[in-house]
Amino acid sequence: MKYFSLIRTTCFSYFVIFLSAQLFGVAANAQDDVVYPANAENVSYAELDQLPDWRGLWFPAFGQVGGGDPVLIGEAKTIWEMHQARLAADSNYEVPETANNCEPDGFPYIMNFPYSLEFLFTPGKITVIQEALMQVRRIFTDGRPMPSREELDPNYFGYSRGHWEGDTLVVTTIGTQAGQRLGRPGITNSDQLTVTERIYLDPENEDQLHLDFTFEDPKVLAEPWHLTYTYSRDRTWEQIEYICSQNNRHILDADGQTLPPEELR
Repeated sequence: MKYFSLIRTTCFSYFVIFLSAQLFGVAANAQDDVVYPANAENVSYAELDQLPDWRGLWFPAFGQVGGGDPVLIGEAKTIWEMHQARLAADSNYEVPETANNCEPDGFPYIMNFPYSLEFLFTPGKITVIQEALMQVRRIFTDGRPMPSREELDPNYFGYSRGHWEGDTLVVTTIGTQAGQRLGRPGITNSDQLTVTERIYLDPENEDQLHLDFTFEDPKVLAEPWHLTYTYSRDRTWEQIEYICSQNNRHILDADGQTLPPEELR
């Protein structure tokens, strides 16, 4: 009897959760039941022919990162200086970033992780697939309004809205959860981060893609911080599965340092 009572209790709990999601979550996510073009029944795929060709896989060009140094403030500056001091004292020191090496680093690091990126164009939306951890990011280009920070549930990749200025994709992202890598190990964002991206093909080499970042975070940065990245295209490769937990031999200790393999035996 206890077993069946447990089943009834569990089923009722699931029903309450489901009903709550229907009453509260769906209404918020649907934004007054508006169907935006990215999900509309009738769309034109012909419009995609007018966009630049970003097919293939894009690999970050190592050593081709441009931009200046950030002007950090407050706690962010204190933490950065602490990590720099520890790195100077111990070359093996690792800046702790995630709870384990299989946790996504989130946005903006998804865009310059040292694995390939793939861009999928569909009407009203661009989907970015990062091979590492098989991370997925969505950029809405259908003209929908940008929600306020208060309407968003902070998450790894935030909420991205984009538009085209000629052949340049301009993207604004807010709503990333606080504490993720911002530009460099040891610098993390607050809940007030706004990121603007300008993504475009090199005018002299269509197999090079440029990404210009502007980071604005009043709790972390005294002024906007600009970084630039370059990617090279490969049209012959395809992404493969990346299941981190399947071969995770890089376990972190309580201080965020990777344990040597002999200590795991």
